[in-house]
Amino acid sequence: MLVVGWTTFAFAGLYPSLLLVPALVLGVLALAYRDWASIGARPAYDAWLAVVVAGIALQMVPLPRALVDFVSPGAHDAWQQLSLSVPSMVPLSIDAPRTRRALLATIAAFLVFLVGRQTFSSGGVRVAIRGVAYTGMLLAAIALAQAATARGLIYWRWKPVEAGADPFGPFVNRNHFTTWAILAIPMTLGYLAAHSAAHAHRSTAHMLWRRRILMMIDARAIGLTAAACLMLVALILTQSRSGLLGIAAASATALVLRARGRPSGGRTAWWIAAGILVVAGLTIAQISPAALGGRIASVRASATGRLLIWHDTMAIVRDFWLTGTGAGTYVTSMLLYQRSPGWFFNQAHNHYLQVVSEGGLLLGVPVFTALGLYFGRAWRTLMSDHSGMYWVRAGAFSGLVGVAAQCLWETGLTMPANALLAAISAAIVVHVPPPSARH
Repeated sequence: MLVVGWTTFAFAGLYPSLLLVPALVLGVLALAYRDWASIGARPAYDAWLAVVVAGIALQMVPLPRALVDFVSPGAHDAWQQLSLSVPSMVPLSIDAPRTRRALLATIAAFLVFLVGRQTFSSGGVRVAIRGVAYTGMLLAAIALAQAATARGLIYWRWKPVEAGADPFGPFVNRNHFTTWAILAIPMTLGYLAAHSAAHAHRSTAHMLWRRRILMMIDARAIGLTAAACLMLVALILTQSRSGLLGIAAASATALVLRARGRPSGGRTAWWIAAGILVVAGLTIAQISPAALGGRIASVRASATGRLLIWHDTMAIVRDFWLTGTGAGTYVTSMLLYQRSPGWFFNQAHNHYLQVVSEGGLLLGVPVFTALGLYFGRAWRTLMSDHSGMYWVRAGAFSGLVGVAAQCLWETGLTMPANALLAAISAAIVVHVPPPSARH
């Protein structure tokens, strides 16, 4: 939680110079838990994750110019325009420093997933989710206060160096804040459902009246509901269409899992209903339904802009279809390939397309194979779970599906803070619980 919290509040991990502390902590955790040394059959997607890391590393290896020209037809012209000369030995990446940073961020996210999966096998899932919930509550409170009073400054002091930045909390891009919230809200509500179900059948017949009142109040349920509500209010007030799409997809997934699973029991429905009323009241107090409806209705104009971005991106895919331009190099490649007028395109606004443009088949095949294998394993794990952990897994899984839907319109997972939180969610879904908890 220190790694996730630090990365989130340190400008969502956008500036590598601020990430030394979480990097050291993560290194210590990796050495302490040594997931790679565990005995037993490993999921197939672990091997594909290793292939992804190896592929990004390969993009930085200097190779003979003739070989690079053969496997990456657009590389020669790109190097010619960027450097005015083409060295005899060049890497596949057209911007090696950016690819190096992407490699480090990818390794960090994979380590969080592996360490989290290993850690949760001995317990601590609920502690981690409570940490995410209360971190999200603080994050949303800061973001809402900053949006109302900071006049475009982050933490009321710093102006983003990125052109056209629209900050929300510590996130330079408000759409990227919604990625964090889409992951955290279902996870929090999943824990609320599991907590409520665990206390649903506790008898109060022989309790003193004061104890009965305390049982009905349920401070932990109130805290979880408040955290989810505040994060949802913040998400809605961003007026992010991709954020609304993602949380809608996460909600639909949760409903499907409820229908295929079992009722959560307890007072979960009452807590969620009360939360919806609070969210509606707070949202209407800040923004009119007409304004929000107008924002949603403008999706056609936004889609036109996305189509222009995707059209220019496809030119990159055609020239670098095998090896890509290099992980993390979309910004650099757009210096050469953007033909549409208006704002400079610093992201593809479709994470799947951006992976293909930066990685070609070299990274695209292992990335999408690993995703397919992981989601298949996650679904089977959910369907076979009959313990109290079911709703915790279901909440984390719903958040991942929500972000997968948002990735059709945004690239929020390029932010380290979001990638690390997604890695924790992924670990929660597929972890093997300790033997004492499996019943």
